[in-house]
Amino acid sequence: MMMAGPTQPENDINVYLALLIEDLRKLWEDRVDVWDANMQQTFTLHAMVFCTINDFPAYENLSGYSVKGHHACPI
Repeated sequence: MMMAGPTQPENDINVYLALLIEDLRKLWEDRVDVWDANMQQTFTLHAMVFCTINDFPAYENLSGYSVKGHHACPI
C-alpha cells in the first residue's frame, strides 16, 4: 500500500513495482508448475494483472494521467 504525502515516490512508482512486475512476467511468459493439493497433481500456472481499483492520487501515479485541473476526468 502506498501512502500519499510530501515524501511519496511521485511518478517513480516503478521502483516499488519492479519486483511484482518481474514475478508476474515470469508467471505469464515462463509459467510455473504448481501443486494442487485438492486434485493431488501439478498444473501449469500463468497469471496477469487484469485491472486495478484505486483512488485518484494512486490512479495518477500508476497511469501518468493528470487528475487535477480542467482535464482531470479519466474517461
